[in-house]
Amino acid sequence: MPFLGREAMSRRPGIVRGALEILRRLAGSLWIRALVSVALLALVFSQIDLDTVRDRLAHGHWGYFAAAVVAVFVSFLIAAFRWHLFLRAASVEGTLGQTTRAYLLGSLANNFLPSQFGGDVTRAWMAGSPGTRVRAAATVVVDRVTALGCIVLAAWIALAVDPGPVPAALVGALAVATAGLAAGALFAALIARGARRTGRLQGRIARGARDTIDAARACLRAPVLVRAVAIGLVFQGLVLLSVWLCSRAISLEIPFSVLAVTVPAVLILSALPVSIGGFGVREGGFVVLLGRAGVNSADATVLSLLTAAASALASVPAVLLLLRRPDSGRAAQTEDREHERREEDLEAGDEAGGGEERDLALPERAGAAREPVDDDDDAANQAGEYQRAADE
Repeated sequence: MPFLGREAMSRRPGIVRGALEILRRLAGSLWIRALVSVALLALVFSQIDLDTVRDRLAHGHWGYFAAAVVAVFVSFLIAAFRWHLFLRAASVEGTLGQTTRAYLLGSLANNFLPSQFGGDVTRAWMAGSPGTRVRAAATVVVDRVTALGCIVLAAWIALAVDPGPVPAALVGALAVATAGLAAGALFAALIARGARRTGRLQGRIARGARDTIDAARACLRAPVLVRAVAIGLVFQGLVLLSVWLCSRAISLEIPFSVLAVTVPAVLILSALPVSIGGFGVREGGFVVLLGRAGVNSADATVLSLLTAAASALASVPAVLLLLRRPDSGRAAQTEDREHERREEDLEAGDEAGGGEERDLALPERAGAAREPVDDDDDAANQAGEYQRAADE
């Protein structure tokens, strides 16, 4: 029996890895994520009063909604300037105009592509160039994580200013979101530290790992980080303001501090790759969390959908950027292919150089091996001369 117990324990890691692999494949499946979104939305709409939804929309104050769209668009511009600081710190060349263009197109992709991270890939590719895209991607990750940190910090500030209306359950949710974000940042730091120390990586993987870690460290230097956090508070403050304006558009009297404490947890949940664009997860998060503050399911759902609509409409002007310079994509692809060929030539040259060094080292080692023999011959000759002198 103890033997069987040990055998079962030895099999458990393989079972866990298999389960995680199945979950990873399910999360990576577009159809599974679409099914999750549809199922969650159906569950949410089954619990709400559709007459209340129609009444809220029919008597909406759409000037507030238009102001929310403007607030989101301005937040995009400020966020682009913030990301530009990271790009400069990571030595990724480009103008502020190019950075803003990449950020706006990335926001458009995030809102209209069936992926939470399609926009991040888009802006990393556009902001970088052959040889710097790894560093550009690292700045996108840093930008994402620190932006979440900024909205969490903004939520704590709003809570400190007006704690009265915020129920304890929402404060607990914000604390959990804060702890989860801090744990994720610590885990990433430990991985980066381990990758920096390992000597097993070679070739392009080694260069990519070094570029990623160096770019992240450059972005997280104190002078850069302080400016990024200050700008991030303004950026995320506008995001929270847009949510409050959306609530006013449907005549909801929700205190700003309640919304500020609710939004970070909803954003973190909707960023999980289990649905299409966060739909279903975001609505469910608003329903559950705002329900603790006395907001009914119908109002919370309408508010969630309005915030998503405001973000989508704010990203629409980026379509105009797609109409400019249509050949830039082909030029960038040609440049990428040329850069890859140069890298392959350099690697081939390094391997050839290593072979020549080995070939040159062979005769050197052979000469070194013969040196002791020459020394022995000299010693023997000297001993013979001493013996003849003694005989004479």
